[in-house]
Amino acid sequence: MKRGPRGFGSSTGGGGFGFGGPVSGTSLSYLAEPPSFAAVSDPNVIVSLKNVLKKDSITKAKGLEDLVQHAQSHPFEQDGGVEEALLDIWTQIYARTSVDNSRRVRELSHALQSELLRSARKRMERHVPKIVGPWLAGLYDRDRVVARAASDGLASFLTTPEKMKAFWVKCQSQILEFAIEAIRETQDTLSDERSTTVEDADAKYFRVVTSSLSLVLGLLQKVDDAGVQKFAEKYDEYFSEDAVWKSITFKDSAVRKTVCQLLFACLDRQLPYGATTKAKQAFVTGGLKTSQAGSALEYVRALTKLTQKDPSFWVSGPADKKPPMTRLQSFISKGSQGSPPNFWEVLDQLIAIIPADALGLETSSKLLAAVKAGIANREEPRTNTSYSWKCFADVAKRSIEQLPDEDKLSFVQEHLFPLFEQFLLSTSETNAIPTGPNAMSIFVELHLAVIQSSPNLVDASAQEWERLGTTLCTNISGSLPEVSKEYKASQTNIGEQGRRWFGLVGEIFAKLRGFRPTLPDQTTGPSNRVITQCATLLESRNMKPFGAAQIIEYALSTSQHLFSGDNGWNLASFFLAVAEDGLGMLVETASARYLLSALGIYGSIEGQTQTYEKIWRTWVAEILRLNISQSARNAALAGLISQEQASSLAAEDMALQDMLYNQALEALNGESDAFDLLDAACVHQALSDNAGRKLVSELVNRLSKQTSQMELILRMLETIAKSKAQLFSEEPIHTDLVAQLLSLSEINDSNVSPKVAAIRSLLDGQAQGKLPVVDIIQSSLEKAGPQSLGIRTLVSQAKTAVEGNATSWESILPSTNIWMGHLAPLLDAPINPSLSITSSIGGMVCLPQSGSTENPALRMPRDRDGRSVPARMALYTCELIKNDLKDLQLPQEFQVELLYLLGLSTQIASDQITTMSRSSLWLSLDSTDTLSEAEEMISSSRHLIHSIVSKANDWQSAAGFDSNPSSIVRGLMDLAMKESREFSSRGVYSARLLSDLVQALTEIHGMPSSVEEQFLKLDNLKAKPDSALLAAGLISGLGEAAQSSKAVSNFCNRLVSEVAGNTPGHEKTELTLALLAITGQIYETGELPVANNRIVFAVRQVASWLDDPTELSASLSASICRALNVLLPCMKDVYGSYWETTLQFCTSLWNRATNANLDDVLPAIHASLKLVKTLESITEPNDDLEDALREFTPAKSAGLVGLLRIGPGAKSQALEIVNGIICREAEKIPVSRIPEPEELFSLIASESRDVQTASFNLLHRKIPAEQEQKSVEVLLDKTDARLPDELLSLFLDPPTLEKFSDESLSLFPSSIRGYLLSWKLVFDAYSSSSFKVRNDFTEHLKAEDLISPLLDFTFDVLGHSAAHPLNLDKENIGSTQICDYDIKLAEAESGEQSLHWLLIHLYYLTLKYIPGLFRMWYINCRSKQTRIAVESWTTKYLSPIIIGETLDGVQLWADQQEPPGIDEQELLVKVSRPAKEVTAGYEVDESQAAIVIKIPPSYPIESVTVSSLTRVAVNERKWQSWIMTTQGVITFSNGSIIDGLQVFKRNIIGALKGQSECAICYSIISTDKRMPDKKCSTCKNLFHRTCLYKWFQTSSQNTCPLCRNPIDYLGADTAKRRQG
Repeated sequence: MKRGPRGFGSSTGGGGFGFGGPVSGTSLSYLAEPPSFAAVSDPNVIVSLKNVLKKDSITKAKGLEDLVQHAQSHPFEQDGGVEEALLDIWTQIYARTSVDNSRRVRELSHALQSELLRSARKRMERHVPKIVGPWLAGLYDRDRVVARAASDGLASFLTTPEKMKAFWVKCQSQILEFAIEAIRETQDTLSDERSTTVEDADAKYFRVVTSSLSLVLGLLQKVDDAGVQKFAEKYDEYFSEDAVWKSITFKDSAVRKTVCQLLFACLDRQLPYGATTKAKQAFVTGGLKTSQAGSALEYVRALTKLTQKDPSFWVSGPADKKPPMTRLQSFISKGSQGSPPNFWEVLDQLIAIIPADALGLETSSKLLAAVKAGIANREEPRTNTSYSWKCFADVAKRSIEQLPDEDKLSFVQEHLFPLFEQFLLSTSETNAIPTGPNAMSIFVELHLAVIQSSPNLVDASAQEWERLGTTLCTNISGSLPEVSKEYKASQTNIGEQGRRWFGLVGEIFAKLRGFRPTLPDQTTGPSNRVITQCATLLESRNMKPFGAAQIIEYALSTSQHLFSGDNGWNLASFFLAVAEDGLGMLVETASARYLLSALGIYGSIEGQTQTYEKIWRTWVAEILRLNISQSARNAALAGLISQEQASSLAAEDMALQDMLYNQALEALNGESDAFDLLDAACVHQALSDNAGRKLVSELVNRLSKQTSQMELILRMLETIAKSKAQLFSEEPIHTDLVAQLLSLSEINDSNVSPKVAAIRSLLDGQAQGKLPVVDIIQSSLEKAGPQSLGIRTLVSQAKTAVEGNATSWESILPSTNIWMGHLAPLLDAPINPSLSITSSIGGMVCLPQSGSTENPALRMPRDRDGRSVPARMALYTCELIKNDLKDLQLPQEFQVELLYLLGLSTQIASDQITTMSRSSLWLSLDSTDTLSEAEEMISSSRHLIHSIVSKANDWQSAAGFDSNPSSIVRGLMDLAMKESREFSSRGVYSARLLSDLVQALTEIHGMPSSVEEQFLKLDNLKAKPDSALLAAGLISGLGEAAQSSKAVSNFCNRLVSEVAGNTPGHEKTELTLALLAITGQIYETGELPVANNRIVFAVRQVASWLDDPTELSASLSASICRALNVLLPCMKDVYGSYWETTLQFCTSLWNRATNANLDDVLPAIHASLKLVKTLESITEPNDDLEDALREFTPAKSAGLVGLLRIGPGAKSQALEIVNGIICREAEKIPVSRIPEPEELFSLIASESRDVQTASFNLLHRKIPAEQEQKSVEVLLDKTDARLPDELLSLFLDPPTLEKFSDESLSLFPSSIRGYLLSWKLVFDAYSSSSFKVRNDFTEHLKAEDLISPLLDFTFDVLGHSAAHPLNLDKENIGSTQICDYDIKLAEAESGEQSLHWLLIHLYYLTLKYIPGLFRMWYINCRSKQTRIAVESWTTKYLSPIIIGETLDGVQLWADQQEPPGIDEQELLVKVSRPAKEVTAGYEVDESQAAIVIKIPPSYPIESVTVSSLTRVAVNERKWQSWIMTTQGVITFSNGSIIDGLQVFKRNIIGALKGQSECAICYSIISTDKRMPDKKCSTCKNLFHRTCLYKWFQTSSQNTCPLCRNPIDYLGADTAKRRQG
C-alpha cells in the first residue's frame, strides 16, 4: 500500500530565504515513490542517484561519494554549479537517506547537502523548506561524526548564533511539519521487513523518533512565547500524538532521555502539554514499569519536576489498579540502572517531596526496603555506595520524623538495628551494608536520629548497644585458637569487628560533644567491657589471639576518650603484667606488632607520659634479657624505638645502643631484620651520636677494602647520613669517605651508583665547601692501585675545585718530576724492531741498544683498569686541558715540561697500539674500551700540541720565558733537540717527538729561511751517535720541504760517500745506512742530489756484502734494503750483477723469515718487499734488470706463499702492513705457480684478514682450474670423489651465535670469516665439477653433517630465528650481490654488511648446488617460526633467481642436446619463464608423449611437480610410474630438472626399443595410445588389442590375420580366472 505524502502544508510568505509559496513535503517511508531522473543530463549522476536508492549500504555510500565529488567538481563559479534537476531529486530523497542505518551513508548525506548548497547557492534557497527538517535533525544524531557533518554544513551559511536562531524561528512551521511526520512513522513504514532485521528496523525507528523529539525540543529552547503561540495548532497536533509521551517506555535510552528533556522544557515554559493526564500517565504508569537503563537519572528528574508541579498523583485513588507508590518501590529496587552517582541525590529529592498522605508505616517501610534493595542490586556500581547510603539515611531519618511515635519503634527495629548489627558484627564487603570512607558518618547520623527521637527509641537504642557489646565479647571469647586451621581467618574477622566497633564509637563520641549533656552516651559501657575482654583473653591464651590485640590498638587509635580514667590505668597494668610474665611469648606471636603499636599510641594520651616511660623501659630491658630468636628481638625493638616518644629514652639506654651497634655489623652479613632495626633507629633518632660515630668509622674502614659487602655498607651509610649527617663532617672520616665515594662513583653499577650519589649529596650539604679535593687528586695521580679514582672523576672534581676558586690550575696538574720518574722505566726499555716500519725516523728506532733485556714495566703499579701512573697522568692532562694552556696561567717552563712528557707518553702509547704489546702504559690493549681510550689519548694530545703550534707564528725567533705559544713551542723544540742527542731509547722517543713537532710547524707555518742557520747546522747533521737521532728527527720532520736545503743535500752526499767506504762489521755502517734511507725519502725516486758515480760505488760496496746473507743481522739487512731502495733507482741505466744479487738477497731473506724471530725479521721483510716493488716499477729498465726480474719470478711466487705463513696468531700493525703488501703481490702469482690447494687451506684459518684474503684469492683461482682435471680422473678411475680433509678440517668448530656478542659479530671476526670463506671454496669446487663428482661431494657433506651448522648460523645472524629476517632492500643487497661475492668490494663495506653479504651469497650457492641438503635441514628444523621466516624470505629474494637460473640451464641443455641415435627421436623441450614450467615431449608415431614440470614460487624449498600432458605408448600404470620416477630423480638428485628429463627420455626410448608395427594398422601407436601387446603364439607377430578385436568382429573369425591360426584374445591368465 502507498501512503500519501506528508509535507509542509503551507508556509508563510516572504522572508530572506526566498521561499514563500506552498511546498510539497518529503517522505521518510521506504514506500515513497522514487523520483524521475529524466531531467538529469549526466548519465554518471543518474547511476549515482540510483545507487543511493539501492538497499545495500556500501552501494549507497559509493553513490553519495560520487555525488559529493560531482558537486565539488562543479563549483558555483563554473556555470552556476550543479544542474537544477539534481537539486529537485535530492530534496525528495534526502530525508530518507539521512536516517539510514549506515553511519557512513548518513554522514555523506549531510556532506552532500552541504556541497550542493555551496555549488547552487541562491538556487538552493527555494528547496530549503523541503530539507530543513532532516538537515536540522542531523544535528541530534547520536553518532558524533554524522552530527558534525550536519553542523558543518549549517555553519557554512549560518555563521553566527543569531543567524542560526533566526533560521530556526523562520522555519518553525516546516520543522514542526517534519517532526509531526516523523513521530507518526512506525517500524513498518520506515523499513521493509523482508530485507531488514528487527534490530535494524528498531534502530531506524528510534533514530527518527529521537530526531522528531529533538527538533521540537530545539524549537522550545529557541523560539519565544509569541513564536510558539503563533503555531499553537501545530504544537497541539504534535503533542496529541500518542507516541510523544509514550516514548518514555521505548527500549532506546536516547529516546527516553530526549522525551524527559522535552518534558522539562514544557514544564519550565509552563506549556500545558507536560501537565496533561496523558503525560502523567505515560511517565508514572508506563515509565515506572519500564527499564530505564541509561536514562534513570533524567527520568527521576522528570518525576521530580512533575511532582513539584502536582504531587497529588502519588496518592492512589480507588480506581488505581496498582498504586503509584508501589510502582515507584519496584523502580527504586532496580538501583541506578547504570546512571552516575548523583542519581541517588535526585532520587532523595524526589522522595522528599512526595506527600506525607502517600506515606504510612507500611509504605515507608517498603520504600526504605526498596532503597536498600536498589543499593544491594548486584549490578549497582560500588562507586555509588556513598551516595546511595546517604539517600538511605535521609529516607530513614525523614520516616522517623514523619511516623507517629507508636510506629517509630517497629520501623527502627525492622530496618536500622539489624543494619547496625550487620555492620558491626559482619566483616563481609557487600552493598548490603555501608562501606567505604562515609560508612561511619551514615551510622552516626542514624544513631543520632534514633536517640533524638522518642524516649522509647532512646531506651531501645541503649538496650541494643548493650546486646551488641555482649555479642562482640562472646565473639572475642569464642575466636578460634592457634591449633585450628581457621585460626588466622577467625582472628582477622574479630579484629575487623573491633575496628568497626571502635571506629563508630569514636565518631559517635566526637559528634556527641556538641550535644552534651542533652544526648546520652550509650557506647562507653559496652566498649569498656570489650577492652577488658580482649586483655583477659590475651593473658589466658599466651598472647596468641592477635585479633584481640588488634582491637586494643584500634580502641586506642580511634576512641582515646575511653582511657582517660581508671580504664587507662587498667590498660597500663595489663602492659606491665605482659612485661613481667608474657613478653617472651608475645614477641614470638602475631600480636606483638599490634600491642607495640598500642603502647606507642598509649604514650601519646595526655596524662599517661610517666606511666608510658616506665612501661617502655621495662619492655626494652626484658626484651634484651630474654633468650629469644634474633629476628623476634629485632622486630620487637624496632617497634619500641619507632614510637614517637621513644627517641630520648632509647638514646639514654647504653645496653640498647651497644645492641644496635652489634646488630648493624650483623646486618652486613645480610640479616634483613637487623637492617630493619637500624633503619628504625636512624629514622626515629634512637641511635646516639657516640654509637653512630663508632659505627660510621667502622663502615668507612670496611668500604676501603672493597669487600663483597659494598652495597650493604653504602645502604647503611646512606641510612645514617639521612639522620646524622653531622657525623660525617669530622676528620679523617670525611676525607677517607669522599675518596672512597669518588672511586665507587665510577663503577657502572645500577645498584651502587644511586647510593653513592645519595651519600655524596648528603655530605655536600654538611661540608660547606671544605672538601679535600686537591689532596685526593694528587694522591690518586701519583699512586696507582685498585682503589684509585677514575680519570673522569678526577677531572670532574678538579674542574669543580678550580671553578669554585678553591685551588689553582698548577696545584691540580700532575708533578712533572713524578711523571718523569714513573715514565723512565718505559723510556729505557728495549724498543721493538718492528716499530721501524711505522716510525717517522725509520730504522733509527732500533739502533740504540738497551742495557736491560727485562721489561721493568712489568713491576709498575696499575689501577683496576691496568693503567700505569704515566698513563693516568696523560689521560688526566688531556681531559683537563682540552685545547689550550693559555687560560691556565702556568709558568712557561712548567708548560714546556708538561707538553714534553705528554708527547713522550703519546709516543709510548702509539708504540703499544702498533705492537699490541703488554705491560706498557696499559697492562693490555685487548679490551676494545682500553684500546679506544689509548687512541683517544693520542688524538687529544696531538690536537693539543697542534693547537698550540698553530698559534706560534714567531716560534723560530722566540726567546725568554714568556708564556705565549711561540715561546712554549720554541722551548719544547729546544728540549726535544737536547734530549735527542742521547743515543738511547729515551733519545729515540725525543727524536720522534721532535720529528712530529717539526712536521706540524712546517705544515702550518712553512719552512723558515733561518732553519738552516738555527737547526740544520753541521754539528746537528752528522752520522755520529751524539747527533744521529737529532738529524733523523729534523730531516724526517721537514720532509719534502728540505729538498731545497743545501745542508741536507751535502749531508746526503756525505752519507753516500761514507757507505762506499764502510764494511758490514763497522759500528757506523748501520747508522749511516739508516740515515741515508731517511734522507733519501725526502727526494723523488731516482732523484738523489748525488753524483751517479758515487751512487754506483756505494751500491757496488753494499752488493759485495750480500754474497753471504746469513752473516748479516736482520736489522742490518733491513737497513741495506732501505738504502738500496733509495740508491738503485738512481742508476737504472747501469748494467751489472748487483741487480740479480739484490733480488737473490731478498729471496734469501724471505726463505729465512719463517725460522727467525718475527719482530726482528719483520722490518727486513717489509724493506725487501718495498725494494722488489721499486725495482719492478722502474720504467725502461736495462737488460740485466729485466733478466734478473724474469728469473726472479718463480722464486718470488714461492717466497710470497712462504711469507703468508709467518707470524701465525701474532697481531700488530706492522704485521698487518707486511701482510697487506704480501696480499697485493700474491694476486699477481700465475695460476700455474700456485701451490697445491692442500698446502694453502690452513691459511684460511689465519687471524690476519690479509692472509685470509690472499690465500682465498689463490685458492679461488686454483680450485676451479684443477677440478676439471680431477673430474676426468674420477670418471676414468671409477672412484668416489671426496672433498679434501684439509678443507673439511676448517669446519670442525663452526661458529654459533652464542659464542659472539652483538658488538664483536658486527666486526666480522676472522674466525667466522675464515669459516665462511672455506664454504665459498667448497662451492668453487662444485662450480667446475662434473655431475658425478658433485653427487660425491654432496654425499660426503651429508655423511659429515656439515651443512646444518652453516644454515643454523646463517639464519641466526640474518634474523630468521627471531622472526625478523634481514630486509635486503634496505641493506642494498640486490640480485648481483646475491649471485656473486667480491672479497675486495666486501672489505670496503662495514664488517656487518660484509658478513651479511657473504652469508646470503653462501645461502644462494647452497640452494644452487645442494638444494637437497638444504631441504633436509628445512624439514628437520624444529622451530616453526624459523621455517616460516625462511620460506617467505627465500620466496621473496632468492627463489626468483634460482628459478631463473634453473630455467636458463634447462634451455641451454635443450639447445645443446646431442643428435638422436638411430630409431630415436629428439626430446622436445619448451621452457616457459612466465609460467615457471618446462614442457618435454617425445614424438612416437606422429603422436607425442609429453609431461610438464612446474616450479613452485618457493623453489627449491618446495619441490617441483611433474604432471602428465599426453600419455602415449604405455598403459596408465606404467605412465604414472614414469612420472613418479622423473619426480623422484629431480627430488633426490639435488633438484636437477635436467636429470629428470634424461630419465624420462630413457624410459620412453627403452619402452620403444624393439617394438614393431601392428600388422593390422601398420602403426606402432593405436587409437587408445598403446603399443602392440597381443602376440600370436604361432607366428610371433604383435597386434594392437583394439585392432585385433576389430579384426575378429569384421572377419567373424578368431584367427591370426597373418598365419590364420587361432589366437586367444583374452590371454591364458584371464581365461583361467574366468573359468575359475
